[in-house]
Amino acid sequence: MFAISSASPVEVNELIREFFSHADKNPHGWGLADFSTRTAPSGGVHTPSQATPPPTPALIRSPERADTDPLAARILSQPLYLETALVHIRQATIGQVEMDNCHPFTATDMSGRTWTLIHKGTVFTHPPLDHYFYLQRGTTDSERILLALVDRINEATERKAAPLEADERFEVFDRLVRELSLGNCVNLLVYDSDLLYVHRNYRGALHYRRLAEGVLFCTSKLAAATALPAAGTAPADGAAPDAAPPAPDAAPAPDAAPDAAWKPVPLCTSLAYSAGKLVHRGKPTGNQYFDNELDTRYLYWDFAGL
Repeated sequence: MFAISSASPVEVNELIREFFSHADKNPHGWGLADFSTRTAPSGGVHTPSQATPPPTPALIRSPERADTDPLAARILSQPLYLETALVHIRQATIGQVEMDNCHPFTATDMSGRTWTLIHKGTVFTHPPLDHYFYLQRGTTDSERILLALVDRINEATERKAAPLEADERFEVFDRLVRELSLGNCVNLLVYDSDLLYVHRNYRGALHYRRLAEGVLFCTSKLAAATALPAAGTAPADGAAPDAAPPAPDAAPAPDAAPDAAWKPVPLCTSLAYSAGKLVHRGKPTGNQYFDNELDTRYLYWDFAGL
């Protein structure tokens, strides 16, 4: 998973290109939801972003392997200046390899707000998700998470009889994640055209790196990030969750870039960002996911169609 939340456009071509290089282990498709692409005009001047986030993302998906797909190469051949974006490369666990199962997934709530989700992990058991199998376009558990989230948002909107405020939307997200993460691997990046929601409950699943005016999130510690303007040594107010006590976690993966600026996203804690700043933070749940033999067998049976 990869995401950016920034107050100003950042050129991300090399970041995404390096992220796509991990498609050898995640070969089952890719996708990009771009909420703020800007092409730098001659002279390198950034085109100003719109004052209001777009209601829907520019969404591109493909079931091909990202590092060899001509479509991905064509997109990255032009400078991409992003403020907010979600990018995903897929290792299929639940759901076959096809376009409808490629992340990101999108859905629109009753107030007209579009929600976009990418997920790394697996929901092994959560009965409230089961009926969404008959409503979704694809067959992934990830899409079912999004549909359940939007339904929860709609229910809260009906109770209030008005569109939800940012803190109310965060509360709905946090409550759902608390339920889902018990016994399941739920690492999420979700954007609602205003807030970028973040959650991790598996070791090594997601890292963040603060920029001068924003924050990057990625499963891998991308070396290309060192070329970007970094935040100062003193944390900016609300810029990132540095103040959190360090959660127990495994050592970085052997192929991780040796960049101390990348840090693990706090475990089992819902976060929300706006324009690169941390604006909401939930309470830790303790619902860390650990690999186990029974769940591994479940994945094999599902993918093999047994």
